[in-house]
Amino acid sequence: MHPFICRVDSEDKIIFVDAHWTQFAGENGSDLTPKAVIGNSLWIYMSDVTTRHLYRIFMHRVRHHRRDIMVPFRCDAPDRRRFMRMTLRPLSDDGVEFSSELLREEPRQKVNLLDATFPRRTDFLEMCSWCKKVKAPDWVETEEGVARLRLFDAPQLPWVSHSVCPECDKSLLELLENE
Repeated sequence: MHPFICRVDSEDKIIFVDAHWTQFAGENGSDLTPKAVIGNSLWIYMSDVTTRHLYRIFMHRVRHHRRDIMVPFRCDAPDRRRFMRMTLRPLSDDGVEFSSELLREEPRQKVNLLDATFPRRTDFLEMCSWCKKVKAPDWVETEEGVARLRLFDAPQLPWVSHSVCPECDKSLLELLENE
């Protein structure tokens, strides 16, 4: 798979997404198209405060130091784990380019919790935005969290609310300190 690219301007408005970005969004069950996202603030697509805070730190560093930052993350699908890397690059107009690439995939048995079309209840389950572990009550791999919370046979599942687990928070902050 080719890297997929999104660019934001100096005010963090999305100014460009490439065809690979659009394809990847569609493969993840998203109906986001270039027409739907271009001109919108990047921040409306990040629901949790911790993830927004980390992105703001990353983007400030990229803009201030005029250097790339590479960040590992996961972007799992219901039937596979996807290990990825995102590179944030400074643009000449104080914008930032996000280039993400798939490093490897691992197949797994389908996890309905990650299927956006599966019926949902009104409660929420926390998932780390970076490593895709869930809080159940400690942070564990998705499959283990589903088992611990007895969600396998549930006719409806909780919504997924993104956050950052303490382990990822620590490693991402260490990554920034070493820049």
